[in-house]
Amino acid sequence: MTWQLFAGSTREWDALVMSLGARTPFQLSAWAIFRQTFNWNALRLVSPDGRGAVQLLTRAVGPLHVAWAAGGPLGDLSQSDLENLPTSVATLLGGKFLYLRIADHSPQSETRERLFRRAGWSRPAREIVTNHTLIRDLHNSESASGDGYSSNWSRNLRRGQQRNVTAEVWASPDPVVIARLHRDVEATKGAFSADWRANEEALRNLISSFGDQLRVIRTVDAAGQTLSIRAATIHGQYAFDFLAATSIEGRKCYASNVAMHELLVASAAQGATSYDFGGVDRRENKGVYDFKHGAGGIEHHYVGEFEYVTPRIAKPVVSKLVALRLSA
Repeated sequence: MTWQLFAGSTREWDALVMSLGARTPFQLSAWAIFRQTFNWNALRLVSPDGRGAVQLLTRAVGPLHVAWAAGGPLGDLSQSDLENLPTSVATLLGGKFLYLRIADHSPQSETRERLFRRAGWSRPAREIVTNHTLIRDLHNSESASGDGYSSNWSRNLRRGQQRNVTAEVWASPDPVVIARLHRDVEATKGAFSADWRANEEALRNLISSFGDQLRVIRTVDAAGQTLSIRAATIHGQYAFDFLAATSIEGRKCYASNVAMHELLVASAAQGATSYDFGGVDRRENKGVYDFKHGAGGIEHHYVGEFEYVTPRIAKPVVSKLVALRLSA
């Protein structure tokens, strides 16, 4: 049996993926709506028994159809489901050449990884998104009160507060300001892998697409100047770190600590019991790792990425080319 097109509304789709345990925002309809900005189309499928679902972003590149699913597929899947998924996608998209890639964000499991391999999927030579993240428990009030911070992180938070850095939930985020802050970061640390973070129009579309599911915190100095922003998507019990940028002046007064603390508190207040810091690279980006770890993040691994190419003889070339163009 093959996977079927989902026939419901976007609201019904979101309810389905949340019921299947979506831990990150990339299977939500809002992410697909946002990615339409970059000419990606959404293909939403459900498994034959209804116990699995996946939202793929698709695009035709000449004769090649590319399908990319960050955060999926979701649900309790069988080997048969995973074997049939590429065939179903190829049939629905048409054409002879298909590159299908997923980033499974369910907790790392040898059993689930074995299912992918037995179904003909393989690990890509180059990752697009890391399978390593940090997650903080927000189940009780203490989790967001600062008790889980490292001593150095707590000290920097106090330093920021003592320098009159204050934080607030930004009810109407300004994409112009957010883009400018990201450009400040790029000027000192280099460009983001997802360069839309410094694009005003893309940020405007992101804010519009996610609406109330996006919680944005900004910090300001005594004169009301924006120093930093931090944002998370919140869907059900899961909060996911999504945007972060601090100005040069903000880095001098620990504004990022103040913003992070306020966002954890706001996420817990909105009902989130888990905060995913959105991926880390301890070796290549140790500073970011240390910041998130100091904020109470505990190491966690996803199942991670798998790919499927037809015809298989084209895999080495196609996989490398597509990896250079994809981002979460």
